[in-house]
Amino acid sequence: MPGNKSELKSLRATKYTSSLRRSGGIDRLRGSSYRAGLRLLDLLDRVRGREHRFLPPRRYRRFIGNGDFLKVGREITAYMRDELGMGPSHDVLDAGCGAGRVAIPLTDVLTEGSYLGFDIVPHAIEWCSSTIGARHPNFRFEHVDIRQEIYNPEGRLSASDFRFPAEDSSFDIAALVGLISHLMPEEMDNYLAESARVLRAGGRCFATAYLVDDKVAENISRGNTAFSFTHDHGNYFVHSKEEPTYAIAYRLEHIQAVAARYDLRMCQEPRLGTWGVSTHRPASMDLLVLERA
Repeated sequence: MPGNKSELKSLRATKYTSSLRRSGGIDRLRGSSYRAGLRLLDLLDRVRGREHRFLPPRRYRRFIGNGDFLKVGREITAYMRDELGMGPSHDVLDAGCGAGRVAIPLTDVLTEGSYLGFDIVPHAIEWCSSTIGARHPNFRFEHVDIRQEIYNPEGRLSASDFRFPAEDSSFDIAALVGLISHLMPEEMDNYLAESARVLRAGGRCFATAYLVDDKVAENISRGNTAFSFTHDHGNYFVHSKEEPTYAIAYRLEHIQAVAARYDLRMCQEPRLGTWGVSTHRPASMDLLVLERA
């Protein structure tokens, strides 16, 4: 199981808010109770005037991750604009877009280009389509029924051979934000291959990940990282043996080697987060940029 009671509680809450298909009566009851509590908090926000027109309900954004939903989205967008040179006319693909954390601030940037986001959680895509897509016709959202043991355990498709819903060479940027950390090696391989396929020459794949070098590996062994990742599989580490896709860290050289097979090269040094050098939480992930040859 995840490393402590707090992480176990977070994992269960993720399951309660991400999947609508349940097999057990107890799970359905717990999920209904949990979502009812989140709806009550949303109602209080509206009464107090704290509601933002582009802020999804808590039950839709709970599975996205920690931190201020809108603030984190703005920070990611600023990085894409400043470091990747993203401009108004660019075409952006957002794999694992969730409830629109990146899409929302991108509506102020992509005034001439286009955006395609896809995700495995259907109610998140429904919200994005009805709220963001309805106001911005150049923003499109698609649900993909990929099997994932935490977010979509009954999905029909496999992430290891899934084809992105996009044509070849049709995007300038492919964003994999908060995604690689949930992909097993063969799935990560496919997602990098697909990112390369949909990118134009010179296009960039922007990803967040838990990257491991020798120093971070030593920190892991000493328990000096924000996540334990004690299950070492050589090229990758998992945080929980029972729930391996809860959090996965990869050796940087392994990601580089996989990327190179698909003509993706690291065009700048990764921007390192705090997770690998400190036990303090919340912890930030590493940022990686790969360019299509």
